[in-house]
Amino acid sequence: MIRNRVITLLALAILAGIGNAEETGIPWSDLGQDQQRILNRLSGDWDSLPPDRQTLMATGARRWLNMDSGQRNQTQQRFRRWQQFRPEQRDRIRTEFKRYRRMTPEQQQRVRNNFRRFQTLPPERRQQLRSRWQDMTPEQRQRARDHLRQRPPDQQPRNQSHDRGQTQRPPGRD
Repeated sequence: MIRNRVITLLALAILAGIGNAEETGIPWSDLGQDQQRILNRLSGDWDSLPPDRQTLMATGARRWLNMDSGQRNQTQQRFRRWQQFRPEQRDRIRTEFKRYRRMTPEQQQRVRNNFRRFQTLPPERRQQLRSRWQDMTPEQRQRARDHLRQRPPDQQPRNQSHDRGQTQRPPGRD
């Protein structure tokens, strides 16, 4: 009985220590010199950042250091574009990304394939499809999603009709 209590107390003490270790974050001195150089403007506030934010920043700095100049330029462009989004746009993107992360690998692959296919369309056709989607009611959008999910991957639309000057109507649009 006493032995079980001691073991339980030891286990709780160990778990509490692990919890505290996670809550302490990354000390500034533990960052590499190159990471510190990149994150220099945060040095004065580093200790007050939440541990998960410190981890994200340290990981981001490490990734930046491993990029070539082309990748860095692309990253800077994306960041500038991100900063121009309104807060509600950023929230929507975050929500959609979380939804994407919960998908199965097959569903994620289907999304990537559809995106690549969409990117190959002429700009006018892409705008036409965007407008049509935006004009749909939430119920029509859901019916379109459900309809596409029921199709096997080999029967997904190929978006070839734009080559013949035809327009496909999304499911649910009458």
